[in-house]
Amino acid sequence: MSEISTTRRRELRAKLGASAHFLSTIPGTSDTVKIDWDVPDLIGWQVTTSEGHPFRHNQMAAKYDLGGPFTTDKVEFDIVGNTNQNIRNRPGDPQGGRFFHGMPLPCNPSNFTDPPDASSSNSTLNQKGATAVARCSPVNPVAQTATFLGETLKDGLPAIPGIRTWEAKALALRNVGDEFLNVVFGWQPLISDIKSSAKAVRHARAVMRQFERDSGRVVRRRFDFPLEKSHSTPVGITSNSSPYIGPRNSGDWVSAAGIGDCKRYRTTYRKMWFSGAFTYHAPTGFTSNSTMERAASEAHRVFGLDLTPETLWNLAPWSWAIDWVSNAGDVLHNLSQLTQYGLVMRYGYVMETTITEDTYTWRWTGTGAQTPAPFTTPLNVPDVIVRRVTKKRRGANPFGFGLTWDGLNSTQQAIAAALGLSHSRN
Repeated sequence: MSEISTTRRRELRAKLGASAHFLSTIPGTSDTVKIDWDVPDLIGWQVTTSEGHPFRHNQMAAKYDLGGPFTTDKVEFDIVGNTNQNIRNRPGDPQGGRFFHGMPLPCNPSNFTDPPDASSSNSTLNQKGATAVARCSPVNPVAQTATFLGETLKDGLPAIPGIRTWEAKALALRNVGDEFLNVVFGWQPLISDIKSSAKAVRHARAVMRQFERDSGRVVRRRFDFPLEKSHSTPVGITSNSSPYIGPRNSGDWVSAAGIGDCKRYRTTYRKMWFSGAFTYHAPTGFTSNSTMERAASEAHRVFGLDLTPETLWNLAPWSWAIDWVSNAGDVLHNLSQLTQYGLVMRYGYVMETTITEDTYTWRWTGTGAQTPAPFTTPLNVPDVIVRRVTKKRRGANPFGFGLTWDGLNSTQQAIAAALGLSHSRN
């Protein structure tokens, strides 16, 4: 977490139902007395640690890193079932016996414990983030350009010693008088060699210019890991006991509610995903206004001419192919250096939500009176769910997850600076 992170805590109160009451008859009379019982609040909590980033429009988020590391951990309660039940004690009492109206609980609230934190560690999140980047990153234009340039130098152009013979061959062919020998044995192979080289250089210039134009542009990607869900073996909380009805949870009330078992069922869910914006950076003037660019312009002019021995001889400078090949070697070296740092993230986050639900249930085992007046069906005790929700967000360094700014080399730091990236968000 950043030094500017803050941690906040709050309570989450879950009211389990309206106030319950016991209604008892006064012996020897038709009068009744009402005893109120407040069903206890179950108190959850939430702890959040973040940098408190202000909200920004999604269009701004497309290019800039507006987020930061974030963790929130929450425990809350949920009730599933009928919260208003009736239990009649001593149904044979001529005065009507005694009644409970309210919500019974599967067990004493003291048995409701916080589910465990099932979230991943930072190292695991970094590993998952690296996997997501590898699977969803756009094709690296730096590596593509380097591969193309290397293939052009290898297969698209003759070696420099061969290029040096062009001028002498052009002069000789210009002076040859036998047009047949000129065309068949000298001119056609030479002009094919020069034009194919000019075509390769012209296409390479277009690729390099596109490489420069796309420098700094943003490509957004998202990757979702498969949703995980697991169940654990049920755990017995109480056995041969009645549901919990507060201060009257003893004596005749037990048999009136019936005897049953309380069990806890645990289910865990995990959702993990990655969201990021990729880019790369070519230094200003990487090819523009260079010897290589001027040579490519000459090649473009050659490619567009209807060459004859005379026009070919008059072309200048003759060194354009040699200049292009010589400088292309340097550019290829620089691209190779950039390849290992070519994929840069303006922002990248791996996020995880884990939910652990403990469901407490009480089920009648067939023992006890089970006389919930005025009903004739068994008591339906609602389930209590104790839910723990943990959300985490961890950011990447522009060059990957698990890296620190102090560990970047000078080239990486220069690329980050050129893209306006700062370590204040990581």
